[in-house]
Amino acid sequence: MNVNRALAVAVALLVALFLAPTALADQIAFEWLPADVPAGADASAVAHHESRHASGGPVLADDFNPAVSGRVTSVEWWGTSASSTSWEITFHGDDNGKPDDYRTTGVQHVLTATGTDADGDGIYHYSADWTWGDFTVTSGTTYWFSVANFAASWEWAHPKGASPSVGTETHGAVVSTGVSPIDGGPHFGPWNAITGGGDFAFRINVVPEPGTLALLGLGLAGLGYALRRRRS
Repeated sequence: MNVNRALAVAVALLVALFLAPTALADQIAFEWLPADVPAGADASAVAHHESRHASGGPVLADDFNPAVSGRVTSVEWWGTSASSTSWEITFHGDDNGKPDDYRTTGVQHVLTATGTDADGDGIYHYSADWTWGDFTVTSGTTYWFSVANFAASWEWAHPKGASPSVGTETHGAVVSTGVSPIDGGPHFGPWNAITGGGDFAFRINVVPEPGTLALLGLGLAGLGYALRRRRS
């Protein structure tokens, strides 16, 4: 191959990787599908946001260990029909088998999502883009994912099966019913095991960390340099 042409190809690949990394490299970091959980299967799975009222939640969280590292690009979850399209989504770090203070090692945002029930079984699929780029997960590290609707009747679906299809989990799901401002609200605990144990259905999507792309770019640049030296 002509040296100038090889350099042009290397530069084009590098530009494409940096301008459109999500389209080229979006990956599933964690996935546990619902597998036909019937609607209303477990009333203890109700999760709502009303932390400023006497109800104080409940807020649910489930742990996951991502199969790949990267920046979160979108999140998906499954549950019953929700009357509100507003959701409070929170990532926590792990604190000895329970969620820690997300303000220290995690992040929280309010997202908008409308569910769809394609197969008519009463379990709705919700998805939302994570556009802030402010949370990165590392493969093999334990995190906690929490989703709560702004209405009071939504239930997070339990998945069936022995293990997630992508990634792993270590601990059972937990619930908090703390009331603000007495103890900081339900996202600050205390966290307790949900009635009957179990886990929940959700998916975390990521794009590889910029450092990975940078290393690939350096490799392409090195290839071009080697070709140039060989010609000279």
